[in-house]
Amino acid sequence: TLFGYRKGSFTGATTSRAGYFEDAQDSTLFLDEIGELPLELQAKLLRVLENGEYQRIGETQSRMSNARVIAATNRDLRQEIRHGRFRADLYHRLSVFTINVPPLRELSDDKQLLLVHFRDFYARQARREPFALDAKAMELWLEYGFHGNVRELRNIVIRLTTKYAGQEVNAEQLRAELDMESMEID
Repeated sequence: TLFGYRKGSFTGATTSRAGYFEDAQDSTLFLDEIGELPLELQAKLLRVLENGEYQRIGETQSRMSNARVIAATNRDLRQEIRHGRFRADLYHRLSVFTINVPPLRELSDDKQLLLVHFRDFYARQARREPFALDAKAMELWLEYGFHGNVRELRNIVIRLTTKYAGQEVNAEQLRAELDMESMEID
């Protein structure tokens, strides 16, 4: 996926295929969940990040990529290094500029902005009226931890849009959609 492959290099490789680095050539490549990358692939990634050089599977000649890389993870990569699950040299190559994004549970204003954004988006998509939260439900919404971050918030909004389009949702109805056991962890 990252580097591509040559036709016939493995079962099912019926055509040659470019990888992400080749496709991104002189642009930007976003690598999501970089902390999940297996150690054996980390060495190959490090090589292309160091000098732009990579090889397609099944080829011996080197190719070059000038892609800029943006990587994201929800893991603490320093801790992953200490546990031997992430290469320190790759970490230092990737961490030229780091932006730490706090979890949604620490961003009450964002919880409300994302609620409005997703509610309006999915109501429009379903051609239905958006739901509203009453005062107690909004209080619960702002207190909730959203351990699944934006993905969890979005899915809750989708469920509320499906069940309560055009209605006012009360705290009890909202509570039924939340993972209240995770709130006890906070």
